[in-house]
Amino acid sequence: MNAEAIMSVSAAVVALTQLAKWARTPDSYGPVVVMILSLIGVAFWGWSQNDFTRATSFGYFVGWITVTTASAGIFGFTRAGADAVTKTMSPPSGAGGSPTGKGIGE
Repeated sequence: MNAEAIMSVSAAVVALTQLAKWARTPDSYGPVVVMILSLIGVAFWGWSQNDFTRATSFGYFVGWITVTTASAGIFGFTRAGADAVTKTMSPPSGAGGSPTGKGIGE
């Protein structure tokens, strides 16, 4: 994929990502939705060019990564990703595992 193709696909995927956000896709699904929409966009562009070969495969990979990072801001990748990770991890055991009280003996 050349730079012009990446920009064209990025614009379309950013718009699709915004539509998914407006459709009330939860923020915790944001990273997965962006990666899937980016993959669909790049694959559709490649199919329209009739150019799926071994020689062009790395260009498609780079295009997918670039389109994904361009679209990531719509969902707030960092915020949504961190939120999804903290929801799936249980708190550590040990000193931080017990609830805190206001004083000794509570």
